[in-house]
Amino acid sequence: MTRANHATLWSYPWYRQRVRAKAKAIGSDGCTGVPEFFRDGCLEHDIAYRTHRDLLNNPITKAEADLRLKWYIQMHSVFGRFSPMAWWRWRAVKHFADKAWDK
Repeated sequence: MTRANHATLWSYPWYRQRVRAKAKAIGSDGCTGVPEFFRDGCLEHDIAYRTHRDLLNNPITKAEADLRLKWYIQMHSVFGRFSPMAWWRWRAVKHFADKAWDK
């Protein structure tokens, strides 16, 4: 998926509703251990980690799930692509979340 396609999905109200419903169904806790400024993006990320699928039921890799979290934060940050939070969260999950993905 491209950054533009991901942004388009989030422009649809049904997508946000579907993310929230699926996250609730799987018991997602959102942004574990950090501020939840970008909760919906964290929920989408949790769904990918738990199911290894995206919301359209396509298989998803850990790298893709992590990238989509970064894109979500950048898309909703006043700093855009230069959002420090997007970059540090992406690096954290990229390098330290292998156990969560494998679970």
